[in-house]
Amino acid sequence: MDTNQNVGTAPPVREKKKKFKISGTVIFNIIVAIISVYLVITFIVSEDGLIDLLKSPDNFKWGWIIVGLLVFDCNMVIDAMVTQIYLRAEYPHFRFLDSLKVAFVGVFFGAVTPSNTGGQPMQLYFLSRKNVRVGYGSACMTQKFIVYQLVTTSFSIFAVIFKFGYFRTAFTNFWSSSFIIIGFVVQLAVTAMFLIVCFAEKVTHKLIRLIYRIMVALPFVKEPRRKIMLISREFKMFHSANRMLMSSKSRLAKITLLVMLQIVCIMLVPYFIYIAFDMPAIAAAHGAPVGNPLDFLCIQSFVLFTSNLVPLPGASGGAELAFSMYFGSYFVIANISKIKPAILLWRFITYYGAMLVTAPFSYYTKGRKKGDVTQAMEEEVDAAQVEADDV
Repeated sequence: MDTNQNVGTAPPVREKKKKFKISGTVIFNIIVAIISVYLVITFIVSEDGLIDLLKSPDNFKWGWIIVGLLVFDCNMVIDAMVTQIYLRAEYPHFRFLDSLKVAFVGVFFGAVTPSNTGGQPMQLYFLSRKNVRVGYGSACMTQKFIVYQLVTTSFSIFAVIFKFGYFRTAFTNFWSSSFIIIGFVVQLAVTAMFLIVCFAEKVTHKLIRLIYRIMVALPFVKEPRRKIMLISREFKMFHSANRMLMSSKSRLAKITLLVMLQIVCIMLVPYFIYIAFDMPAIAAAHGAPVGNPLDFLCIQSFVLFTSNLVPLPGASGGAELAFSMYFGSYFVIANISKIKPAILLWRFITYYGAMLVTAPFSYYTKGRKKGDVTQAMEEEVDAAQVEADDV
């Protein structure tokens, strides 16, 4: 008998094959990609599209497109400058290069997520890797967002007053009117909500208590007391950092001026495209109104807040529709139509091109796992609790 024979050895266990599942996120991303590709192809190959433009340039000036691209990229540099001013209030040696990385990370992940929701969490994760406290980083990013919202809302209100007659022509039917009114109301509501969270601490505490009652009532929420304590302590840290950031009026004034310049850089892009097509000369030759930079600033402010109603990455579809609706009279004159290539160039500069420029910086969030920022918040809060207990 062979003593080396393994008697009674169990047969090898076969590994179960994992079933391939397509998540809702994957399906959503595929749909967005299809919409984006369809729109790009349409604006390239359709009549009066980019191909027709390249075949007969008609005094088209590519130099102005380069100017528009550089001016738009300046907005990201300004965003980095604003971030650095905020961070250096607590971290005086924070490098401008890292502030630039924060800006690029925010642009990329904002562009690839619905309603620009992915930018700030990734920025906070990157800042946490640079040893910036999550509570302080959150206060910086939120306050920067509030200043941005206040300035854009102010631009929109000014635009309504200054160009009321022009915008009244956009109220052609129920849907276009609803699109404009809802977009304006949502922009005001979002700004008001963030102002309340930042400055109305009593209202925030009432909101936290309401959230706690809801969490207790839901059976699937585990450890609601610990979670609400985490939220409450994080808000205390947030409000403390927020008060410190608001203490310097000169810093706030400097940031507001920079944000105004940043928004002007974003909103002037359509005007450079307008000049590139030599549309002022065409408009003058046909007796049509000639647009100026102030006109385009006002109109673009409406394009931005109405297109943001579309909860897709880059507001795909909504941005193109809003541009066509508001700028149509400037790019379609008599039998000359440049609206399709204008939309494509605008989207390339402000969306697709921005993604290409900032995509390499997504490397700095490599290895991030779901809940990393929340874990950093918990560690920060626990450390603060230990420090308080020691005192």
